[in-house]
Amino acid sequence: MVDMHTHILHNIDDGPKKLEESICLIEKLEQAGVTDVVATSHYFSARTPIDDFYALGTRRLQELRNAVSEKNININIHFGAEVHIDKILLNYTSLNPLCIENTNYILLEIPSAFFAEDAFELIDKIVSYYPVKPIIAHVERYNYLKNKKSLSYLKQMGCIIQVDSQCFLKKSMFDRHFAFKMIKAGLVDLIASDCHDTKKKKPELNLAYDAIEKKLGKQTVEKLKANARKLINK
Repeated sequence: MVDMHTHILHNIDDGPKKLEESICLIEKLEQAGVTDVVATSHYFSARTPIDDFYALGTRRLQELRNAVSEKNININIHFGAEVHIDKILLNYTSLNPLCIENTNYILLEIPSAFFAEDAFELIDKIVSYYPVKPIIAHVERYNYLKNKKSLSYLKQMGCIIQVDSQCFLKKSMFDRHFAFKMIKAGLVDLIASDCHDTKKKKPELNLAYDAIEKKLGKQTVEKLKANARKLINK
């Protein structure tokens, strides 16, 4: 099982502060049945140049990989980023360092202050300017995306749609209904934990899949899992 949206690297964003906390999170992921995890730390172009973020991120990644190997934890960690979109991104010649390791998939986070028109325009420019395949993170957070028309439009632009596992566990009934409805309509491609810690934003991807299987069947779950696997097997 692949968890393609996580915050497991220490002292880089609002995830773990210490390496020991990262290890605890990795152990929880392994217990949940995750074999591959993508470390998608937050990236803000207005705060940090891409090269500096990549240098810090890959250093933290190697530290975690070393610790995981020493403790014989059976999980593969892949580099990535959760990219907060803004116009500054368009100044870079390449976004490849922000993509999931060895792929052209890039996880994009829409700023909460954006209107629909702002989001669609900027995503369209990113798709047009760069040879990347956008994954739109946790679409359930944006009211203007909670409909078939908006998600269909994003998919027509070549975007991949992701929702968080908490949608199926602790979020509102409205979010849960939306997520199930969009999966059934074929408009949601990926489920991920978006985990940050072991207490509040926990790695509970397995529980989300259990809830989806109960309502929509095992075949739907297998398709969603296969979609996530494709991201790291390109």
